[in-house]
Amino acid sequence: MQLNTYRRTQVRQIIGKGFKIPQRVFDTLLDEFNAFLVEDDRTFLYNVHYILYQKKNMEMTRKTLQSIVDTFVFLYEDASKEEERQKVKKQFDLLFDMLFIQRCFYSKKIEERAKTAQKILLHTTERLSETIETQELMIANISHEMRTSLNAIYGYLRIIDENNTLSGEEHQFLQKANSATLALKSLVNDILNVTKLNSGQLEIQKEYFWIDEMLMQCIDHIALEMKKKKKITLLTDIPFLPVQVYGDKAHIMEILVNLLSNAVKYTDEGTIRLEVIFKKQGKGYDVGFSVEDTGIGMTPEQIKTVFSPYSRFRTERQGLGLGLHIANELAKKLAGKLCVESTFGKGSRFELDIAFNEIKSSIVQVKDKHFCFFIDKLIHLSYRSRLEFLEKNGAKVYVFEKETEFINFLLTSGKTIPDMVFVTTGEEGYAKFDALIYYLRTLPIYKKTVFIAENIQQHLSLNFFDEVYEYYAPVTVYNKLLTVVNDENKNEEQNISLLVIDDTEMNLEIFKLFALKRFPNIRIDLAGGGYEGIGMFKIKKYDLVFLDLKMPGLNGFDVLMKLKKLDDIPPVYAFSADIYKSNIEKIEEYGFAGMIEKPLQPEKLFKIIEEVINAKNT
Repeated sequence: MQLNTYRRTQVRQIIGKGFKIPQRVFDTLLDEFNAFLVEDDRTFLYNVHYILYQKKNMEMTRKTLQSIVDTFVFLYEDASKEEERQKVKKQFDLLFDMLFIQRCFYSKKIEERAKTAQKILLHTTERLSETIETQELMIANISHEMRTSLNAIYGYLRIIDENNTLSGEEHQFLQKANSATLALKSLVNDILNVTKLNSGQLEIQKEYFWIDEMLMQCIDHIALEMKKKKKITLLTDIPFLPVQVYGDKAHIMEILVNLLSNAVKYTDEGTIRLEVIFKKQGKGYDVGFSVEDTGIGMTPEQIKTVFSPYSRFRTERQGLGLGLHIANELAKKLAGKLCVESTFGKGSRFELDIAFNEIKSSIVQVKDKHFCFFIDKLIHLSYRSRLEFLEKNGAKVYVFEKETEFINFLLTSGKTIPDMVFVTTGEEGYAKFDALIYYLRTLPIYKKTVFIAENIQQHLSLNFFDEVYEYYAPVTVYNKLLTVVNDENKNEEQNISLLVIDDTEMNLEIFKLFALKRFPNIRIDLAGGGYEGIGMFKIKKYDLVFLDLKMPGLNGFDVLMKLKKLDDIPPVYAFSADIYKSNIEKIEEYGFAGMIEKPLQPEKLFKIIEEVINAKNT
């Protein structure tokens, strides 16, 4: 059957009802349709099929189907011979099969393939989850073993160092061992942090804390590294913020310690400057931390990859090149921003911006206390703000800049005996005042006074100061040191009992050594496993329990469940090397009072014990 003039006109009218097609395009379409009817040329079929596939429009597909059916109905009815009708029917079946039946068939196959792909993807995901869980379990086990060993090495070395029993070359060997231990500890932490970040196991733990205290702790972390670099000076510009902020102190410290450590590592001489800027924002503060050095600096190409993992620019320096990558990822997790500016050969500057939306105005317990300060240099603005803070909280503050006036006050103060004395001077001055304190200690009126040397920035042998700070003492130290009283009261204050449960003898010994060094009058019982610990708990009353989580037989979680069945259990703290998010969540779920990481952090341990002592004596 051929499209004559009449049929072309009718087909044009039928198709024109559903589509507006330009004359030229329509003529070409009719020519291809005629070739399909007469010569079985399938160009028409392919073109229509392509257009429908490309458009993917249900309404267009419906109109196309309607136009094709109406066109073939007209051609079938217009045919004068049976042979022509059969030809029309055959061509219609062919067109309908290609445009619609085959598309349905292909769609079905695609659907089946999609289901197959979904099954494969689900299976792959399950296998990947199993692999990740196995990896986490393996790393958790390795972490536990490495941190347990590190706990012993770090603990014994620190105790030997604090006992001051070694001198000369032996003391140098001890310092090198300490340095190597800290490097190994940092390496283990870097590997674990990367694993936690990649697996989503990083736990954000917020708390209220003092920024100045945190920064002093950061400086303490790099003290050993600084002592090796005799030609480096650390400068600080830390304004005093008289409120506590709410944030993830541990991870912010980790970022800042990394930046400071890198500054020391890549600076052979010159200065490292630690600065802080506070900006009031709503109910909280935006805080900018910066670490600037005069070290080797970086090229523009190196700056582009500085936050990439395993990025190192001087291979002779220690480390894997993970530190800045971890610091940047932690900053993102804390909704902060870490950026860098650097000039090759001149130095680098890293800036960390963190928003603290919650603050707490904490009152330092210094009312009616007397504070005496000797500062033979110009008082820094941040230091002056500390003095104002003390006065605002009810303290009486005396400040001296002349040595004779200061000494005269101490020797003739009469009834106005200072509770705390702070000294900031030069090397000869510290030695002179150390001798003066030795004399003052012989006077009964100075038995309870606390003497503190600040901003010494060098290693000096001071024997009679109670505390020595390379920079300035945090305000929290005021509260802590004011609790120091005579031995009779101390015995009464420290009348608490501790139970420590751990299956590793070295962990128990390290724990006991540290605790008794700070609190010599507390009572500590040690249990070598879960069953032994439960037995001891049943026959004796304890004020505080520390419990290792990973033990053979009964693990820490099982032990806690059994203890809870007994009457009136005290605070129980988990003691663990597994610091994954899932484990921390489990610790909270089981009702532990908190957690102490391995290697043991003595400062955190002391803080917990102090809280229990204070709670019992109030």
